[in-house]
Amino acid sequence: MADVSHLSRPLRLLLESAPEAPSLQTLLTVVDSFVLEVSGSVNPGPLLKALENELQVIHDDLIDHAVLSQTEVFLAVLYHLRPILPPASLISTWYDLVLRPALREPRLPIPSVDHAKELVLAALDSATGTDIGAKDESEEERVKERERQREKVGEFRRRLMDLYLLDAYNECSGDDVLEWAELDTEQRNKKACWKANLEDVLVKAGLERPQVRSLRTIDLAAPYAPAIAGFFDGSLPLLLVTHIKAATSHSAECIYIAARFP
Repeated sequence: MADVSHLSRPLRLLLESAPEAPSLQTLLTVVDSFVLEVSGSVNPGPLLKALENELQVIHDDLIDHAVLSQTEVFLAVLYHLRPILPPASLISTWYDLVLRPALREPRLPIPSVDHAKELVLAALDSATGTDIGAKDESEEERVKERERQREKVGEFRRRLMDLYLLDAYNECSGDDVLEWAELDTEQRNKKACWKANLEDVLVKAGLERPQVRSLRTIDLAAPYAPAIAGFFDGSLPLLLVTHIKAATSHSAECIYIAARFP
């Protein structure tokens, strides 16, 4: 029978660098076994709630994002839990706590960055773990849960687009250029890392949804750029965002946005 403590105890030991701590690979084997047990459970809802609560406590108690080895371990665990983590959990809990900081950290090893990207992509997939926590519920409740998950995914998609357009560094924005000039090397590296990783996530999200019925070009330097996010409502899921450099020194940086109409 699945028991959250079977996972949480070795995770704590590893994060604390305790002498009796297991290796990361041993811990991930435990995580994979837990995922299988939860997936086969007739009543997984309470287990998933207990898991999320325990992971949040562990994060609050032990994780220091300046200690990259801890971030690596926690990301690896979340990545292996991916099959049973619904989008709502990834979006509401783990994006701000773990995933976004990871995508902003240029010193993080590539495998860990890839884990963070894949978890964000899983959060953009309304089918990820959607039903598992409600599999013991009635069909009506499961339909409602799927709808709630879809709404959260739509909101999250729009939020990521907002971040790309309004938070990531834009070389054609006078304000951004002035701000960039005042940053030190570490801050510049973080901003560049954040933009590249966010861009990569958006492109991959688009490539996984290849149906294209409309193609629009948006000038990021135009005064209407901040309003672009309104273009992405629940009926217009983002399919593809590809960043391109300006062809000439005076032309604006643009992105191509392909969207699927209902």
